[in-house]
Amino acid sequence: MLSLVATWHFVCSTQPAMNDKKTWRQVLLMGKKTSIFVGVIAFTLVVFLAWAFWTPNDRGSLALQQQEEKIREMEDRIARLQKELEESSRQIASRAGSDEDTRVRRSAQRNVNTSRREEIRRADQNLSAERFYQTVRSTSVFEEPSASSRKVGSIANGTKVRVVGSIDDWLEVRSKQGRAPGFIRRDDAALMR
Repeated sequence: MLSLVATWHFVCSTQPAMNDKKTWRQVLLMGKKTSIFVGVIAFTLVVFLAWAFWTPNDRGSLALQQQEEKIREMEDRIARLQKELEESSRQIASRAGSDEDTRVRRSAQRNVNTSRREEIRRADQNLSAERFYQTVRSTSVFEEPSASSRKVGSIANGTKVRVVGSIDDWLEVRSKQGRAPGFIRRDDAALMR
C-alpha cells in the first residue's frame, strides 16, 4: 500500500523524472509535508478497514431483524391467547352464574307451584266458597294469572264455569271434566245468580 501511495506521489509531483538519479527511496522521503500527507492517508485507510471489519454486515443485521420480528410475532400471539383465555373465563363464570340463576328460578317456581297446590287443596276443602260464572265472550284459559303465561285452553261464549278463587283481575276456574285448573280474566265472565 505504501508503494501505491509513493507511486501516486511520484507521478503527481512536480519533481523531475527518475533520470536525475533519484531513487524511490529519495522520492518517498521528499520532505516533512509529504510524510505527514502519506501518514494521514495511511491512517484513514486503516481506520476505514477497521470500521468495515467490525461493523455488522447486512446478512447479520437481516438475521437480527428476523429474530426480532419472530419475537414480536410470538409476543402478539401470547397476548391474543391471553385475551381468549380471559374471555373464556368470563363466559364460564357467566354460565356458572346463569346456572345459579336457573336453580334459583326453579326453586322459586317450585315454591309457587307448591303454594298453588295448597290453595287448590284449600279450595277443594272449602267447596262452599265456589261460585258459578257464565262467560260473556269467548275467552282463553291461562296456566297462571297472567296474560304472558302459557295458554292451556279456551272457553266458548255463554259457558257456565266453576270459580274457586280470584287473584286481582283473574278468576281461578275448575273443570268438571278433570282438566287442570286455570285462570280467566274477570271481565270475560259474569256472576250467575
